[in-house]
Amino acid sequence: MDDSLHHSFIAIDGGGTSCRFALRLSTGVVTVRRGSANVFSAPEAALQTLNDGLAELAAQAGLDKAQLAGVPLYAGLAGVADDAIAQFVADRLPSRQVLIEDDRRAAVIGALGGRAGCLIGIGTGSFLARQSGDAITFIGGYGAVLGDEASASWLGKGLLRRALHVLDGLEASSDLVEACLDEFQHKAARIVRFTVDAQPADYGVYAPQVVQAAKAGDEAGRTLMTTGAGYIGKALRAMDRRPGESICAIGGVAAHYTEFLPPDVAADMVEPQGEALDGAMELARRFAVQIQQEQA
Repeated sequence: MDDSLHHSFIAIDGGGTSCRFALRLSTGVVTVRRGSANVFSAPEAALQTLNDGLAELAAQAGLDKAQLAGVPLYAGLAGVADDAIAQFVADRLPSRQVLIEDDRRAAVIGALGGRAGCLIGIGTGSFLARQSGDAITFIGGYGAVLGDEASASWLGKGLLRRALHVLDGLEASSDLVEACLDEFQHKAARIVRFTVDAQPADYGVYAPQVVQAAKAGDEAGRTLMTTGAGYIGKALRAMDRRPGESICAIGGVAAHYTEFLPPDVAADMVEPQGEALDGAMELARRFAVQIQQEQA
């Protein structure tokens, strides 16, 4: 390795919305932001983003991309469902020393640091976690088809489902539902047609409307938010959360559930210590130290 890169490491926080890169040098940290990088749903596009981001990172640091080959690289990426996907990505990156994981652990370390506590990660998708000592327990993170409960995507789907039930005479309407039905001209076929090509983010567009309506007292909105909060509470209990343990909320939707959670749970909500990239940096540092110890 180039002596100037001794003790350097690279961290990547790759999500479905954006991908952030950081290179630790003796002189400081160089950072770059690129587009989305979901290695499950769009592997080739994600690899393009990752390699382009690394090339830009090297350029920003005044290096050639080939010089990154000997720099330990840790990446927490959306869509790393198993070891096979992790290895597929690792084999296509320029670094020889690579650790690829899904993006949840970096988010936990970034938000909680070394503290015991829980994380509610709810944006377009969702997952929950509890950290106690060196152990992290995860719940969820299974994607929009079978999971992502309480997420923006889940709220949007719930609103559209409620709209269809109203059209069928199964549920009472509300201002929130009527606004949704107006958009689709009160035609079930238009709602169904929307779902054919809709992605999680397309459903998530309706989440702000649900949140706003729920806080204003709309019955349909409150039902959705209360159901989502019920899932969060159940997950926290399943992870054996202790009373008084800190709970951090990350993602665009998570914090909006605070007023729908039991008062004793809401009282333990605290601001995250940092971001997922901070967690990725810490995990990259640990990975680099491990490599150094193995080579000593």
